Amino acid sequence: MKRSGFTLIEIIISLSILAIGLVGILSLFPIGFDSARRSVSATQATIFAHEHFERIRNNGFPSLGTTSGTFTDPAYTWTQTVSTTSVDNLRQVICTVGWGQGNKSFQRGFTINVADR
Repeated sequence: MKRSGFTLIEIIISLSILAIGLVGILSLFPIGFDSARRSVSATQATIFAHEHFERIRNNGFPSLGTTSGTFTDPAYTWTQTVSTTSVDNLRQVICTVGWGQGNKSFQRGFTINVADR
């Protein structure tokens, strides 16, 4: 008499393979969530830098030197360096936005040129 079906050893091996695959897939979730958080933070830093540059344009020709401060969200800081360029009445403004996430810190730099009106 022939019986069809799976033996206990076949079931254990297939469940082991399935478990190893699931552990591998589930280990990717924290990496994806961390990447998404970093992306949101980088986008927010870009928005803050854009707002900062708009304030500079509205205030007129910037003074030479380095200044720093925080944005409305104190987790984000900025450092602004204004320098001359080879063109008369044109200054280069470099704004570096920094923020922390977990135990890491990140920075992103943005540059514009501002002309004297």
